[in-house]
Formats: sequence, structure tokens, C-alpha cells
Amino acid sequence: MRACVRYALVLFAATPTLLGAQGFGIYEQGTCAMGRAGAGVAAPCSDGSAMFFNPAGLAGLTGGHATIGVTLLDVRGGFTDGVFQQKTKLDDPLLAVPQVYISYAATPKLGIGVGLFAPYGLETKWPTAFDGRFAGYKNILQSLYIQPTLAYQVSPRLSLGAGLDVVLGKVELNQRLDLAATPVPLPGVLPGTVFGQFGIAPGTDFANAHLEATKTSIAAHFGAIVKVSDRLSFGANFLTQAKFDYSGTATFTQVQTGLILPSAVSVGALTIPAGCRIDDLLSTPTLACSTSPTPFGLNLFDPSTGAFRTQPVTTTIKNPSQLALGVAYKLQNGWTLLGDYQLTWWSQFNELDITFPQTPSGLLDRTLFEKYHNTSGFRFGAEWAKDAKWTFRGGYLHHDGAAPPETVTPLLPEGQRNEFTVGTTVKLAAALSADLAYQYIRQNDRRGRTREPLVGAATTGLNNGLYDFQAHLFGVSLSYAF
Repeated sequence: MRACVRYALVLFAATPTLLGAQGFGIYEQGTCAMGRAGAGVAAPCSDGSAMFFNPAGLAGLTGGHATIGVTLLDVRGGFTDGVFQQKTKLDDPLLAVPQVYISYAATPKLGIGVGLFAPYGLETKWPTAFDGRFAGYKNILQSLYIQPTLAYQVSPRLSLGAGLDVVLGKVELNQRLDLAATPVPLPGVLPGTVFGQFGIAPGTDFANAHLEATKTSIAAHFGAIVKVSDRLSFGANFLTQAKFDYSGTATFTQVQTGLILPSAVSVGALTIPAGCRIDDLLSTPTLACSTSPTPFGLNLFDPSTGAFRTQPVTTTIKNPSQLALGVAYKLQNGWTLLGDYQLTWWSQFNELDITFPQTPSGLLDRTLFEKYHNTSGFRFGAEWAKDAKWTFRGGYLHHDGAAPPETVTPLLPEGQRNEFTVGTTVKLAAALSADLAYQYIRQNDRRGRTREPLVGAATTGLNNGLYDFQAHLFGVSLSYAF
């Protein structure tokens, strides 16, 4: 049972790693803003995406706007082993992040709207032959925010806005289990004895672990814009944390090793002779080739009593709070310059408590120490309204990584990043316009590990190679004014 619990813990340990990166706290929630590198807290785009970037931006608009868009993420990267210099590439699919915004000026001062966006999300996929499969080979995180929004123009110089976020969260994690590192669950065996001590080679897959959980949570969004003059404005935007009390299910499936004992093995008072199949030893209640007085088997996969049976597991995860401060200045000839600073409270992932409700007295509960730290991001954008039909944009952003050196893993090998963007808006008709944007992400190479510790906190001594990462993002949206 302890073996089962330890591996389920590793699955949930993956979750903060998925979350814990500024780069995969997805900020590309509008194609117009994406072309500016996300800058625009002080002067949001008029396509309704202000609901995410600064709700106060809905105040003072005229008429209604409906925008639908998608950001496509083409993620590339890999891991180079530090000993043999062998490289394994990520096998991520093309990811799609949707956005939908509908806004309306109820009065000249009051703006209302509803938005749908996904500011936190990730999918990482590695080949099942990669050593990192024991930490996680296919992992999906989704957080879909639905936000009704109100904004009011208090005066020509001050606008305020707020929204209530209904957040639909989902996590799916997949991992292979290594028999060599698995404790032997037999009476009379010293605690901590693993199968590797009986000749099982490290990296022997014997089970596949799958975890999936969903939860709905509530968050809030607040914003303000101060117009110092017709040219200069300042803005502030705050998104509160979303707390998820996940209750999921861990499922374990046997993977055939094909191994046969080459020589007899004694475990305490029990003896298993040469020629016994390891897969039968693990999965059956009795083993015919056992020479002990009572034939035995480990029966690890029995659906009711086995150590690797399907069972519930719970934890609490938080999408962190975000604060963004911005400035915008309008030059002559249609030019606007924008700059934002963003602070994200990733330090909320310093600890993660794991609970197994079916275990008595909390015997198998555990606290994982992740040691994430807060991150800062800097965004700079420029926009040129060439004429009534064409607007062009460009931008640059830099942000820190949240994970310390000891928590860089296959689940998300993240670090400091530099990103470059370009974009355009074209007027297709009197009430219809299209936005296009491209963003390139270049992350610094970073040392990390491929395995998770089964007990205790990770250290940099587990780091065994170098991760590289880059991504191409493509945004497209259509906006209709009514």
C-alpha cells in the first residue's frame, strides 16, 4: 500500500510544477493585446479583451462588441542527458487556447460584458521511452475562466471595473512506475527494501498510473485606469487566486516486464526459486513456483485489496494571484507606446498537502515542499494606427522563472524567457475586423532532473541533464461591432 501511495504522491507532486511557471500562466488572451506583447493595462484594446487585461477598459466605450479568437501554441524542446548526451524531444501537440468576449455600453459611463478565457493551462507530452516517464509523460492542465464584468467611468479621468470569475479546473497526469524503486510489500522485510536490491534493473516499467480530477472554483478581477491627460494614462489590474479543492481518482494498470528470475531469491523466510515470472509474482495472490511452505504472490493489482488498486486522492491547488501595473502614452501620427509590469504570487506553491481519505489516522498523508518564488514580468509594446483600415503592433517581454533549480522537471522545464511579438488589425467591413499576431518564445537552457524523489524534498543532486525550450504562438480573432 505504501508503494501505491508514494507513486500517487508523485503524480500530485506534478501539479504545482505544471502551474509554477510564468511562461505557462498563459497571458495571450487576446490577439490584439498579443501583438503588443500583452502590454495594455493602461490602454486595453477595444475588442472586449479588457475583461482580462483590465476590466476598467469597458467603461466609456460606445455600442457593443463581440470577439472570438484562438491562440495556437507550437511548443518545442527537449532534454539532453548529462552523461551520454542523448537528446529526447518533446512530443507536444498543437495546443489551442480560446477566447470569447461580448461587451456592451449600457450607458455612456457603464460598460457590461462577459468573457471566456484560459489564463492557466498546459499540456506536456514525452515519449514513453524517455527516462522522465517516471515523473510524468503526458500531463494536461486546464483552467477555463467565465467572467461577467461591470465597468464604470467615475469621471472623464477615472474608470473602475470588476468581474466575478467562475473557474472550471481539470488536471490529468500520466506516469510510469519503476519496479526497481518500488518497496517490497511483504511482512518480515526491512522497511525501505526495494525490488532493485533483488536484481531488478533501474528503469523497469511495471505499472502505468493515471490521475484525473475536476473542480469548479471562484475568483475575482479588479481594474482601474487613470487618464492624466489625453495622451498619458496609468492602469492597474488585479486577478485574485483561484483555489481548487481537488478530489480525484488514481488508476493503476499493470505493464508486463517479461522478466524471469535467473536465480533463487530469498525474502525473509520466503524463497522464490529460479524460473519464476516476475509479472505473475506481482499480480497473483499465489505463486505456484514458490518453495515456501505456503505459496504466495504479491497481488498488487487486485481491484479491492491490491496496493495498486483504484483509489481516491485529494489535494488543494491554487492558481496564483496576478498584479499588473501599466502606462500608456500617445504620440503624434497614430503612435502609442505601452509598458507593463506584472507580479505573480507563485510562492503560494511552497507546500502542497496530499491526503488519502481511505487511509486511517492520516498515516499516509504527506506534505510536499516545492519552494516556488514570486516572479516579475516586463512588457513593452508599440502600436501604430496607419489609417482607418490598418493598425500595426510589435512588442517585447521578459519574465523570470518560478521554479528553483531543484524543481525543474519533465512536467514543465521552465526558466527565464525573452519573447518577441508582432501583430496587425485589418478592417474587413464597417462593423467587422480581424486581428492576427505572432509570438516567439526563447527560454534559456536550464539544468533539471528526470525523476521525482519518492520521499523528502528534491535537491539539485538529482539534476541529470539540460532542458531546452522554445515556442511559436499564433493568434487570430474576429471582432464585430453592433
